[in-house]
Amino acid sequence: MDDATARHALEAAAQHADRAGVPAPFVWSGAQWTTPGGEWRDWPLVRRGMGEWLRGLAAGLDTPESGDKRREQLHSAMRDHRFAAFHATDPEDKRWHTDMADKLTQELEAIPTPVGIALATVARIRDVASEIESASDARATQLLSLASQFDAFRAPLSDPTTWVKRLGSAPHNAHVRTKAVWDAFCTAEPVLARNLGATTGKRALFAAMDKRFGTRRKLAGYEGWRGVALPVSEIEPAPRG
Repeated sequence: MDDATARHALEAAAQHADRAGVPAPFVWSGAQWTTPGGEWRDWPLVRRGMGEWLRGLAAGLDTPESGDKRREQLHSAMRDHRFAAFHATDPEDKRWHTDMADKLTQELEAIPTPVGIALATVARIRDVASEIESASDARATQLLSLASQFDAFRAPLSDPTTWVKRLGSAPHNAHVRTKAVWDAFCTAEPVLARNLGATTGKRALFAAMDKRFGTRRKLAGYEGWRGVALPVSEIEPAPRG
């Protein structure tokens, strides 16, 4: 399956994620796939969990005929009880038919409405599930990367303060400019950075930095903070002044 087809299938899965009956077992945190509660799991468990979940979703999308048949049966029975209640002369009989009609109406409304998704798309969702479960690690990574583009598979947003708390302390004569901090944050937390936007994101991030490292100042010709150690894996700090 090519990436365009896989992306289309994953987009459909994201749109109808509630049809799976249970939430996706793993979400993209911006750095890795974790449980919805933020717990890390081994890669094979992530692959198996997401594959099984997509397969379960496909099963839920692939039975519109049974839902339509049950809906028709309930509607017919409900209509008969309404008719009987309207013509009943005995008050108790009338009440019983009315109660039955109300119960059938509730059951009718509880049946999920048809989703209008093509059977071919449902089949592609199953194909994606199979590849995530059994293809090479590289291919599974690529497919889950495509899935991470959709909000249904992303972790809830958190405050930039969480990231700032993870930063290490550097000697007080070391300092880092605001741009380097923002770039490091965008590298580590792409989901949060994208959703906050540059203006709101920088305001929230810089407020958290000010709280931990002290109000930023002009240092060696640029604005920044003293005593900040940015992770080398994310971005190199600006030259020390």
